[in-house]
Amino acid sequence: ESSLDYLFTIDSNGNILDCNDAFANVIGYSKDEIIGGPFFYYISKESIHDAKDIFHNWKNKGTITNKEIWFRRKNNTLFLGLFNISNLIDENNKMVGGNIEIRDITEIYDSKKKIEEKQKQIEYQYKELIKMDTAKTEFLAMISHELKTPIVPIKGYVDILLSENKGKLNEYQQRVLKLVSGSVKVLLKLISDLLDAQKLELGELKMKKEVCQLSDIINDVISDIEPDIKIKGIAIIPKLQTGVMCLCDRVRIAQVITNVIFNSIDFCPDKGGMVQVNLFKENSSAKIVIKDNGVGIPPEKLEKLFVKFYQIDSSSTREHGGSGLGLAVCKGIVKNHFGKIWAESEGLGKGTEIHILLP
Repeated sequence: ESSLDYLFTIDSNGNILDCNDAFANVIGYSKDEIIGGPFFYYISKESIHDAKDIFHNWKNKGTITNKEIWFRRKNNTLFLGLFNISNLIDENNKMVGGNIEIRDITEIYDSKKKIEEKQKQIEYQYKELIKMDTAKTEFLAMISHELKTPIVPIKGYVDILLSENKGKLNEYQQRVLKLVSGSVKVLLKLISDLLDAQKLELGELKMKKEVCQLSDIINDVISDIEPDIKIKGIAIIPKLQTGVMCLCDRVRIAQVITNVIFNSIDFCPDKGGMVQVNLFKENSSAKIVIKDNGVGIPPEKLEKLFVKFYQIDSSSTREHGGSGLGLAVCKGIVKNHFGKIWAESEGLGKGTEIHILLP
């Protein structure tokens, strides 16, 4: 009688012989009204077929456990019960009835339905987000391509004019054309980063991998960017271990190193700025560490440094330029090489280290 579960006993014909108060209370009838009647009377029409199958199987096979059955109360409301029957045996080991235990799982069922509905909503919203993301990706790729088309001839013609093959330029003309050329380079890099970011996201960035000596790649990068370094008066100090080999796309790894070095240069002081580029073996990996003495990064912002479009400090961005795509592209390229890239800094004013680990 003290059990919170609903208990009653039936004979072999399914008539109720006894029940506890909990069952009588939940059904809404008195014990006198319940005892003697068939237990099928309290089964809802939604579950009557299942209940008859359970009863038939019980009589043929014995004990039944954990079957879900909908019960009907006197006021015609329903509740879901977990239905169990154990056998009632007489002194001759003959089954003469069964003890039935019902555990009310309506709340669990309702919660499950709510979760399922929420799950459907989430799945629908996720599909819609995927559609939007795909549309955004396709749009950016299209825009980037269309922007690049007119800029390439602009750069070509500006370079021709600056070469003075078509005639001498005065000082003002040279200065203006150099500004145009610099702006075109910045725009081309932005468009290139946009295209690379979208290709990485779509898994379409092609890699041509071969065994390369990383010191050769880094030395080539330093030679290419030396004019920019000299203009800013920043010292670049390479310390490169030779014989460190890597299966990689030479052009893409050079792109990563160039991006990271330029990023370091941008945030170094023009006078007294210094960028160290270290290469060495670390166990079965190649380790590249690019360290600067620039403005540094707060520790809590280090993880976000490689997130697409993320800017650590908008005021710095306005001063130095940048789209927040370069390091995100670097991460995608390094990941494509089954490597890792991360940043370390002790805080503002203490410089930054970018670590690249390649197998």
